Amino acid sequence: MDNKEKLTAKEWGKKILLELKDLLAGAAFPLMLSLILSSTVISYAAYGNEEDLGLKIVVLVVGEVLVFAATVIFGKQNGVTAYKRTVQNGNKRKVNSNDLSSKFYIGEYSLVRGALIPVISCIPFIIFQIVGAAYYNDVCESALMYAFGWAYFPFGLAKLSPWLNLLWIIPYAGAHIAAYAWGGKTEKRKQDQLASAEEAKGNKTK
Repeated sequence: MDNKEKLTAKEWGKKILLELKDLLAGAAFPLMLSLILSSTVISYAAYGNEEDLGLKIVVLVVGEVLVFAATVIFGKQNGVTAYKRTVQNGNKRKVNSNDLSSKFYIGEYSLVRGALIPVISCIPFIIFQIVGAAYYNDVCESALMYAFGWAYFPFGLAKLSPWLNLLWIIPYAGAHIAAYAWGGKTEKRKQDQLASAEEAKGNKTK
């Protein structure tokens, strides 16, 4: 299906489900790590009083560095995996495989995909933040502090509007997109080298 032939309504339904499943798989580890780091390292920023602000900032900075480092690691891996799948699916299409993932271009390298993965991983935070900012309640406040502290505390410690916390998604997503592109380029270079080696090997045997 290299010519991107039109899909039927039923095929579109299958494609959307497969793509969503793949995106959720890519978003699972970044979300999990941000939750773990928020509930452990970053959560210490919630304790103490105003005199401990300096220590809270240090804890927050360390936690943010860990969150963004993890985001870069998983972003790069997602980019590598996506480009590998692009090559694999392309090969399957060349032999007219009936594999649905290759037929529907599922999980293939795309910067749009690189942006969707971090946004999807932020959906729980977005929900709690919007509800908590619109109608203050202890449930949302606790969730934001201990599960999504990476986005809550940067502006929360400064006692700024909780709506500003949503802006923290931008650098988070940006880090993933940049790492995703890095991973994709790294894998493309590797695949190009492999293809050149195979071509040279084939020429020698002729």
